Amino acid sequence: KQWYQRRVRGGLMSCIHYKFRNNSKHDTIQFDGSYITVGEIKQAILGQKKMGRAPDFTLQIINAQNQEIYKDDNQLIPRNADVIVKRVPTGNKVSKAQLAAQSTSIDMYKMSATPMPLTTMVKLHNMLSLDNGLFI
Repeated sequence: KQWYQRRVRGGLMSCIHYKFRNNSKHDTIQFDGSYITVGEIKQAILGQKKMGRAPDFTLQIINAQNQEIYKDDNQLIPRNADVIVKRVPTGNKVSKAQLAAQSTSIDMYKMSATPMPLTTMVKLHNMLSLDNGLFI
């Protein structure tokens, strides 16, 4: 692991090294001062990775050395720390199956609310009766 500090604007620039749990590549967040809060780390990661302003997940920050989960967004993490990031669903996410079911029910509602000409209904009835052997 490469640990470093960089001189910027006459002061020392501190950094935190992070990686996502399932990734081997480390990234860096640079900041001024000796400490950074967990909440600031989360915001910086969301910004660096372009994950959106209101994602359907939250980030969980874990100390890479002792596996401690940082639960409080105000908790301070010292510079040069190494953390692991994990995405945790917030429960607001709608699954693809739920979206498909909603879409289908809306389409069925639109179809049932749309008046069908009598000639079309008769043709549909005749096709169903002949193809399926159904008699209504």
